[in-house]
Amino acid sequence: MKNTSQDLTEQEITAFFNAYDPLIHQDPYPFYTKMLQDHPAYFLKERNTWIISKHEHVQFILKSPMFIREQSRLEAEPVVMDPPRWRNINELVQDWMLFRDPPTHTRLRSHVAYAFTPKTLEQSKPRIRSIAENLAADMLKETNPEVIHDFAFPLPVMVIADMLGVPQEDRNIFKRWSNSLARLLDVTFLSEEQLDEGDLAAAEIRDYFRQQVRERQKNPKEDIISEIIHVENKEHLLSEEELINNCILLLVAGHETTVNLIGNGMKLFIEHPESYKLLHHQPELIPSAVEEILRYESPVQFTNRTAGEDILLGDTLIRRGQEVFVSLGAANRDPAVFSDPHHFDITRKKNRHLSFAAGPHFCIGAPLARLEAITAFQVLLKQYPALRFSGPTPIWRNQILFRGLEALHVKM
Repeated sequence: MKNTSQDLTEQEITAFFNAYDPLIHQDPYPFYTKMLQDHPAYFLKERNTWIISKHEHVQFILKSPMFIREQSRLEAEPVVMDPPRWRNINELVQDWMLFRDPPTHTRLRSHVAYAFTPKTLEQSKPRIRSIAENLAADMLKETNPEVIHDFAFPLPVMVIADMLGVPQEDRNIFKRWSNSLARLLDVTFLSEEQLDEGDLAAAEIRDYFRQQVRERQKNPKEDIISEIIHVENKEHLLSEEELINNCILLLVAGHETTVNLIGNGMKLFIEHPESYKLLHHQPELIPSAVEEILRYESPVQFTNRTAGEDILLGDTLIRRGQEVFVSLGAANRDPAVFSDPHHFDITRKKNRHLSFAAGPHFCIGAPLARLEAITAFQVLLKQYPALRFSGPTPIWRNQILFRGLEALHVKM
């Protein structure tokens, strides 16, 4: 990024959040550093949005009930709108617990929480390791192995698909759906073409899961869908649409973060061979390494809230109804919280990163993502005692919210 030694201009800050610039996003951390130093609370006038970077303030916003997800709660009267052009997107995300506040958020979240209990995760360990070992073995057979396509993507997709009870032969179609839907969460402005693509994906995946739900209603299985249907029939708390839409959320959110976590981690290990070597001698450090990867290259860089009332944040007044983007990537490199924040240290203690957010919306799948990543690195360390880049230079996906690689070619 240009002018890192000077104050950022309004044009540069606005451009960062309105369009993807590969030169900046290849390494956004100089930008974050300047935001932390000079603009820890910055107001984007054209979007009526605040950008918040300090760890202390990001954590407060994520935990505070004064910052909400449902902007409709601020309307004095319900707004009646014509049927939107992107109806399928709206019908999908309106039920996502990600975008709801208590008590609806609490009700929706409680119905899928069982899938991530310690007992359930313990039962999943053998299957996760088996999937990881098979993928790693297949990758070894490739002449030019590629970590994202061959390992990081299929591992969490296969795991969450297993948990949802999705037939194996249907899993290849999820990548297109997931990529289109994940883009809808980004903080940049989307083109009509991208919204059309997302709307088609929303329609197709909702139809698919509607068939899955109705099949489980007739023939229950030992999976998340069947369990939620059972709870629904017992307590009458979930509609069919809520069930369908939140199963889709689990699929999308259930692998996007983990794909990036594994891919970013392998890139960091190649760039820091001393850390990779240390893990060979002290594999008990792998959980600590996972936390440092999450902090150093957060798979999710931003999330957002809306001020439910006028709020004084430090000396910044955020008005009721204004949107707030909280920068997880910047907060995770805040020198007020992390010593030597730009140093990758897999032995770091008290790693209070915010990569899984905080408060009521703390990532429900965090335990599963951690388990998948720990297992993945255990297996890859064994199969690949030494790693180097091979082929094209790794390229970051053209998104701001999610930070992950398009491809990562490696060799032993």
